Amino acid sequence: MTPHPPRSTAQRFAVIGTALILMLGCRISIAEMPAQPASKLSPTDVVTLQLQALKHNDEPRADAGIATVFRFTSPGNRELTGPLPHFAKMIHQGYAAMLDYQTATLEPVIVKGDAALQGVDLIDSDGNAHRYVFILSRQQDAPYRGCWMTDSVLSDEAERPSQAI
Repeated sequence: MTPHPPRSTAQRFAVIGTALILMLGCRISIAEMPAQPASKLSPTDVVTLQLQALKHNDEPRADAGIATVFRFTSPGNRELTGPLPHFAKMIHQGYAAMLDYQTATLEPVIVKGDAALQGVDLIDSDGNAHRYVFILSRQQDAPYRGCWMTDSVLSDEAERPSQAI
């Protein structure tokens, strides 16, 4: 992993402030979020829900968080990643830092039409920093019509969301 350039105090406060605004501005609380895709969820709601599921991956049973994340992957993503057991293996091998992480800070979401990018800076359970970009799309077909779902997640060396579009 390439170390991230140090941020100035002003940049850190801006990121923390943005994260607080996002958390306070969320239309519904984490506890109220459905365990299935729903059209009332914004892209940030979907990413927040997935991150919380991964933070508490083995509650109430092993890989319950990964199963929740899988429910929020788009049909196109599922075609590429395969069924849940293959998806879980992929998460454990390629995205293990997201499991049981310490903290996550969401960058401002970028939405253009039916596409969205959500950057996330994450500190894993060992205290290492990681950067991810969630790529989401609003689904057009039943049974997920109107629902934001994750198409992919880029890790570490991914561009910042503001540079990706």
